[in-house]
Amino acid sequence: RQIQESEQITEESLERIESLKAELSALDDQRKQFQEQLNPKEMIFIDSGEFMMGDDDGPRDEQPERTVLMNGFWMDRYPVTNQEYKMFVDVTGHRRPPNWTSGNYQLEEANNPVTNISWQDALEYAEWVGKRLPSESEWEKSSRGTVGQTYPWGDAFRKDNVNSSNDYNGTTPVTEFPGGGSPYGVMDTCGNVQEWCEDWYYDDYYKTAPVDNPTGPTGGQYRVCRGGFYAENRMGVRCASRHFAPPSTMQDHIGFRCAKTPDG
Repeated sequence: RQIQESEQITEESLERIESLKAELSALDDQRKQFQEQLNPKEMIFIDSGEFMMGDDDGPRDEQPERTVLMNGFWMDRYPVTNQEYKMFVDVTGHRRPPNWTSGNYQLEEANNPVTNISWQDALEYAEWVGKRLPSESEWEKSSRGTVGQTYPWGDAFRKDNVNSSNDYNGTTPVTEFPGGGSPYGVMDTCGNVQEWCEDWYYDDYYKTAPVDNPTGPTGGQYRVCRGGFYAENRMGVRCASRHFAPPSTMQDHIGFRCAKTPDG
C-alpha cells in the first residue's frame, strides 16, 4: 500500500510539474507578444539608403572614409538600462552583472546603462526581447546620420551633450543629455558607455569591406564596441571612433543597445 501511495504521489508531482511548465510556456508566449508590440515604441526606424562611414582624418582603422549603402532597420532609442536588464535576469535566471550588490543595481542607477556584461550576455538579452545586436555600420549610421558629421548633433564638440572626460565620474542616466540625439533621434550613442556590436573587429576591414550592408569579418579575437565612454576625450566619443574588446570581457564602461530587422 505504501508503494502504491508513493507511486501516486510521484505521479501527481509529475503532473503538477508538467502543468507548471505549460503555464510558464504560456506566460512566455504572452511576454513575447507584448514585447513585439512594445518594440516599435522603444525603437526608431532608420531608413534605407547611403551614408558616409569612417573618417579620413581619424586613426588608420577608420580609413578610408566611404559611402555605404544600408537596408532599413530598427534601432533602440536608448542603451539598455539596469532596470531593463534586471527584468531579463529575474525571469530567465541569467547571471547578474558582477558589480550588482546583493543581486541588484544601485537604486539611483535604474536608468543608467547596464555594464559589466559580456558580448554573449548582450546577445542573449537581445534575443530574449526579440531583437539582435546592431552591426557596426548600423550603429554608425544611426548615430551620425547620412552626411558624415563628427558627432550625433554636428561637427563641433559640445560637452553639455555628452558624458565624457570623466566630467561625471561614471555612468549617467540614458536620458541625461537631450541635446545629444542623432539626426534620427537615437540618444546617448556617444560617451557614457561603449556599446557592443555584432561584428568581429579587424583594423583594416574598411579597406576591403563591401559597400552594401557590411557586417564585419568572418572571425577574429575581438568584437567591435562603439561610442566611446565616460572617461574618453572628444576624439574617443566621435561617431566614427572604433573600439574593440574580447567578447568575454566585462567592464564598467561597456554596455549595449539592440537593433531589429524589419519584418518581411
